[in-house]
Amino acid sequence: ILLAISGGADSVCLALLLKESGFNFEMVHCNFMIRGKESDQDEKFVSQLARSLDVQFFSKSFSTVKYAKQKRLSVQMAARELRYNWFEEVRKKTNSDFIAVAHNQEDNQETFFINLIRGTGIRGLMGIDVKKRNIVRPLLPFSRLEIEKYLNERNQEFRQDSSNKDV
Repeated sequence: ILLAISGGADSVCLALLLKESGFNFEMVHCNFMIRGKESDQDEKFVSQLARSLDVQFFSKSFSTVKYAKQKRLSVQMAARELRYNWFEEVRKKTNSDFIAVAHNQEDNQETFFINLIRGTGIRGLMGIDVKKRNIVRPLLPFSRLEIEKYLNERNQEFRQDSSNKDV
């Protein structure tokens, strides 16, 4: 399993769950260089977490804003494209069967409402798939509150993305 890790509560929780469950996994992190030093601190945090879990760690920095302008994409869509393309490269390189991402219940609800606003069909109303091709999302049934409770019970730190406070 190749675990996509940002350093946030969701992905840190998934890293601990994978380790505690005895899964063979590696961690992969994207530094989109959007939040300056904060992005670099996220990368340092997840690198240290990987060492503490004795897990192989891959990280890559992207000029996301430049890429977004070149491709005429929003920064969010550019980051998504860069992220999933690179994850797939690393998945192949490491012979991983799956890429695990840590979307949770609230992410699924947000996707549902975004799709609804856009006028989606039935497929879009189903929200995020638990498994789509080689991407798995094992935390979809869990709320952010449950995830943070799990981390707090283990005294496990995680990173808070300041850009999420604007939402």
